[in-house]
Amino acid sequence: MMQNKRIIVVAGNIASGKSTVCRRLREKGFVVIDLDEITHQIYEQGTDLYYKLVDEFGKGILDENSNIDRKKLSKLLFSSKTLLKKLEELTHTDIILRVVKRIKKEKSDLIFLEISMYLESKDLIDKYIDVDEDWVVVSDKDIRIQRVIKRNNFDYDTALKRVNSQLDYEKSCCEFDEVITNNTTEADLILKVDKLIDRKKL
Repeated sequence: MMQNKRIIVVAGNIASGKSTVCRRLREKGFVVIDLDEITHQIYEQGTDLYYKLVDEFGKGILDENSNIDRKKLSKLLFSSKTLLKKLEELTHTDIILRVVKRIKKEKSDLIFLEISMYLESKDLIDKYIDVDEDWVVVSDKDIRIQRVIKRNNFDYDTALKRVNSQLDYEKSCCEFDEVITNNTTEADLILKVDKLIDRKKL
């Protein structure tokens, strides 16, 4: 378990605005550890996980330089919840242990963790990290679908499949300490973050 550091999780579904919230936290001077960045690291050629993923999912997930192509891997995984669960089994413990090391290296007494699939990994996270608070960023499903279409240049069916592949955090708001609703503009979302920081006296 973690020592004398306040840990706040920021969670949210795809296209909810979680990344915008965490960008604002960084702008305000807070330390934010992005679990997606750590995931990129463990996918690099030469790591144990790299070879496990190629063995499990085949060379079709590689690009022309034999690097894991995250877009190819995502397309494969989001077509099958069984394959997605298999990836989680292979990666989650390694990711959390790397997060623990990063937390220990940070000098700040307050650290935010940006996590896409927090509820799905909560039991494992709680095993290694003392989370003091968890915040969730939520948006209406239809709004998230339109954001995914615009951001990723997906057609409607592809965007819908990507959104539906995740647990809907909007239905699980009661499990979080703070809920940040993002159904309007980015400016409005940033204002909400600033107000929350002030209210928490961070």
